[in-house]
Amino acid sequence: MEKATASAKERTARVQELLAQIDAHGDAKARGMMQECLQSVVEIYGEGLGRIMEIVGSNGHVPLRDELANDPMVRGLLLIHDLHPQDLETRLRGALEKVRPYMESHGGNVELAGLKNHVATLRLEGHCKSCPSSTVTLDLAIRQAIDEACPDLEKLEVEGVVPAAPGQHFHLPKGAPSWTIVGKTDEVASHDLNAVDVNGTRVLLLKLGENLYAYRDVCPECQSALDTGALDHDTLSCPGGHRFDVRHAGAGLDHQEYHLDPFPLIAANGFVKVSVAA
Repeated sequence: MEKATASAKERTARVQELLAQIDAHGDAKARGMMQECLQSVVEIYGEGLGRIMEIVGSNGHVPLRDELANDPMVRGLLLIHDLHPQDLETRLRGALEKVRPYMESHGGNVELAGLKNHVATLRLEGHCKSCPSSTVTLDLAIRQAIDEACPDLEKLEVEGVVPAAPGQHFHLPKGAPSWTIVGKTDEVASHDLNAVDVNGTRVLLLKLGENLYAYRDVCPECQSALDTGALDHDTLSCPGGHRFDVRHAGAGLDHQEYHLDPFPLIAANGFVKVSVAA
């Protein structure tokens, strides 16, 4: 499915490229005819798609209708033709519910502060407001979830993101994160130290209760591998004995200037996905 979605994005980019070439064509009459032809094709497909959704909905197949509406490829087509069964606010709140457990695992939460003219304002709350590394990774996770559910949202503002202090560097993706499936949610055992390779980067996966965490698999103090350390309740210790708070974005318990590098993580549809900076 992810490969199909990527292929669709490539075709969309190609269509946009061709449209730009048509717009630059010197023959105004030919350009107008081509644009009219394309518009007619889009309208035909839109009417057909609308009829499909109408038939599915009228025959009581609401679960099937919702499944179609939540499919990444179909969702985009439905939004183009204003056929999506859920309005923007409903989809936005649904996206926030998907990442809420991840927010809570970092000692925080997120609320919709406002939505007007396709511009949304979110507010980070809780412990994460005082932790730069936590707010950065949560901001990325939120934006990814909303981007998937609400591509028609024109602007997203997140209040409460704490900027990094001078000299602090969080090895996190810039811009929209790219996600890699690293395993199934039921395969990550509670309180185990699970190290995986993600595009050449060692990532440590941990599970406390029902909450999942992803950190760079290296101690910021002694550079040892964290997966060879020990986990005691919420405290992760490296082989050298340096301790970090897993639940609170890897904050250093011995020296505040040291902290683990968290990676954005989303658990959905039975799979665990992380985003690692290139």
